Amino acid sequence: MTETYVFDTEAIIAYLYDEPGCDVVEALLTEVRDGSVEGLLAETNAAELFYLIARAEGDEDSPTQDSFRTADRDVRALQRWGIVLKRADWRLAGEIKADGHISLADAHAVALAAETDGTLIAGGDDDFDSLPIAVDVTRFRDESV
Repeated sequence: MTETYVFDTEAIIAYLYDEPGCDVVEALLTEVRDGSVEGLLAETNAAELFYLIARAEGDEDSPTQDSFRTADRDVRALQRWGIVLKRADWRLAGEIKADGHISLADAHAVALAAETDGTLIAGGDDDFDSLPIAVDVTRFRDESV
């Protein structure tokens, strides 16, 4: 069985914007591109990634038509590398969100990792320290940015 990585939005942002830990994420994405592992991104995380890029590349944190195109290009590039956008079980994500202070997008990433028996690739945020379900979490950096 092929190992599965479920990428949290923070991991992809770190890679795209050369943040601390980007080298770790790049190595994992290379494994996905080479076909040695499966790479997944919850659809909710893809939406979060899209709007964060659009804001970052826009004018004064406001998206523009050009920044939306950049965001679309970046998400599609990840798909060409082999990242599959997949819907997480909405009910499981809701149960995870109801348990604590985790964001809704993070809850979808956790749910997808649980559903696929995958390893969640996450940053240093403490949101993933205490989860209501058992999920394998690999941190690509020790601290949040």
